Amino acid sequence: MRKLFCIFLIFTFLCLPAAARAEGGVDAFETLPQTATAKAVLLTPAQADLVIAESASDKSLAVAGLAKLPAILTLALAFDEGLIKGDTAMQVSKKAAEVSGPTAFLESGERMPAGDLMKAAIMISAGDAIWTLGENAFGSEQVFLKNIEATMQKLGLSLTLTDCVGTGTAFTAQELAAIARAAAKSPTFLGYAIKYMDTLHHSDGRSTELVNANRMIRNYSGCRGLLTGSSRDDGYSGVFYAERGGVGYVAVVIGCKNSEERFAAATSLFDYAYANCKLQTLAQEGAPTLTAYPVQDGDVRELDLYPHESVVSLLRKSDGELQVTYDLPEVLSAPLFADVPVGHVYYGYANESEPRFAIALYPAHDVLAFGFWHLILRLFRSYTGS
Repeated sequence: MRKLFCIFLIFTFLCLPAAARAEGGVDAFETLPQTATAKAVLLTPAQADLVIAESASDKSLAVAGLAKLPAILTLALAFDEGLIKGDTAMQVSKKAAEVSGPTAFLESGERMPAGDLMKAAIMISAGDAIWTLGENAFGSEQVFLKNIEATMQKLGLSLTLTDCVGTGTAFTAQELAAIARAAAKSPTFLGYAIKYMDTLHHSDGRSTELVNANRMIRNYSGCRGLLTGSSRDDGYSGVFYAERGGVGYVAVVIGCKNSEERFAAATSLFDYAYANCKLQTLAQEGAPTLTAYPVQDGDVRELDLYPHESVVSLLRKSDGELQVTYDLPEVLSAPLFADVPVGHVYYGYANESEPRFAIALYPAHDVLAFGFWHLILRLFRSYTGS
């Protein structure tokens, strides 16, 4: 049963939704204010894989506790899917209790609800809590590790992890941003990442105070997480998510000299995004762009037109509003096929010769050409009222 459960988890993570295609005209910073001491930085929209600003974002670097982010995301997704229940009691193994780094002070043989363990995993990156969750939910560390790798593969990442908490694993800012964008969509991850202080109650009567190292959730408007990490050798790093008015951005900061410079760098990136950038969803996969469009000579008289992918625009606020034009016949003529575009919608500015965005539109379904038997059937239905 446990083996089947683990296989199902892997399948579930492989079915994660892909990111939207993004287009944009925002230039990266010529200089990155307040990020001079960082080894690498990256600023990206939360809903699409697009770089607004970056420095050394493709360089693999040691990131201290941020190496636990893949494991924590994998666990959060399992909670989101209902595959791990918050009230499930989980037992701490000797190996889990001995995990180094930030700790929830779990003792070997202790039992604790999964929800409390997840709280410690996200709020303080508690390695003993992460290990306990992985061993109990997936049956062993090895199976947990395979599920982490499956989650990363779905995000387009090929990471070789030495263990489930990522000990010694180096990351690029680009890789951390991809993981962070997925975490920003997880209700479980965000639900705990926003907590600043809480208490963990042990079965033997002890209490462990949890204090989130991410001060930005208190000090920066709209910041909702995500995770920080630091060590003497690796410096101070963090992945941060902020959302205002439904617009979210992810900032990755790696290797600052101290905590203050790490938060200053993230603040500077977010300030730039909210002051200068605007995001607009031009097309949403699964949502019609035009409804009840007229059809002639077919077995239906109208149908909806859809894009085949989501498209997000990223532009400067100073550029004004995009204008919309359509390249479509006034009436569509059957036969029509769901995988053949019937026209396009264009987004652009009046002072530019070419549109910035061109999105193909497709029929919601195939439409048969109107034939003799269709005419007889329609007359019969009209006569009978069926």
